[in-house]
Amino acid sequence: MRVTVAAVQAAPVYLNLAASLAKAETLIGQAAATGAQVVVFPETWLPGYPAWLDCCRDVNLWDSAPVKQVYRRLVENSVVVPGPETEALAAAARAQGVVLNISVHERVLAGPGRGTLYNSMLTFGPDGTLLNHHRKLMPT
Repeated sequence: MRVTVAAVQAAPVYLNLAASLAKAETLIGQAAATGAQVVVFPETWLPGYPAWLDCCRDVNLWDSAPVKQVYRRLVENSVVVPGPETEALAAAARAQGVVLNISVHERVLAGPGRGTLYNSMLTFGPDGTLLNHHRKLMPT
């Protein structure tokens, strides 16, 4: 059996969850239109890879106002699972009939781990079912 996979190589709208989600839906549609049956996005595509962790001089200074500001934006733009963003991703996979693998920053709002950010990989089936939800702890 032959499977066509699309590896998305496009940037999100950095730290803008709504705009990045809209862009993801467009990219999923474009990939499906070219015959892709599986669409894969890179690590923490929603809402963008925190490159500032690797290059900001004061990133490890938790009392640094600029670091707190960008970290707050990251938290505010992270995905809640389940939530409206995962519903939209499921709908996009279902509408296009593709397996969708997308990695996100996930924030936990309640229960064990409340306040934690994870780098999470989400896999949706072509019927929109969430097949896999894999978390990797991110320093918070």
